Amino acid sequence: MALITAIDSFLPWLFSQIRNPILDSVMVALSFLGDGGIIWIAAIVAMLISKKYRRAGVAAAISLLLCFVLGNFVIKPLVGRIRPCNANPLLELLIERPDDFSFPSMHTATAFSVAVIILLQSRALGIPAIILAFFVALSRVYLHVHYTTDILAGMFFGSLFALAFYCVFFKIKKVNNS
Repeated sequence: MALITAIDSFLPWLFSQIRNPILDSVMVALSFLGDGGIIWIAAIVAMLISKKYRRAGVAAAISLLLCFVLGNFVIKPLVGRIRPCNANPLLELLIERPDDFSFPSMHTATAFSVAVIILLQSRALGIPAIILAFFVALSRVYLHVHYTTDILAGMFFGSLFALAFYCVFFKIKKVNNS
């Protein structure tokens, strides 16, 4: 438990040391990109339009959808972890105060559920996608709506879903082509 507390305390402390109006604006914008999975849905649509990336787009769409449903409707209610901004209601937020539970970060999970598939399909496109997903995740801690362990769990769950569906879709392709 002390390790989790230490992990959850480090990033907020670090961010408090470097907080400034420019970084505030950047973090709000990064978090906005993850709202409703906007950027990731756009990436999926782009993959579905492209014949070369269509199969990866289907895998990413299913990964994102199941990650979202299981995260929001199963894991969050089971864990029931209060958000840092609700644990300390005196915190002034730069974004609207979320009204659901904290664990895991669904901004992070959905980001990684798509970004990992993009990475597996194309390093050139995947590296920027992973970097963007990582910064979306960091923005959620910066903005006091998630703990560090929430985003780590989101990275894990999202990556796990991505790997599972990527393997299923590309294993099926190999079996069908045999």
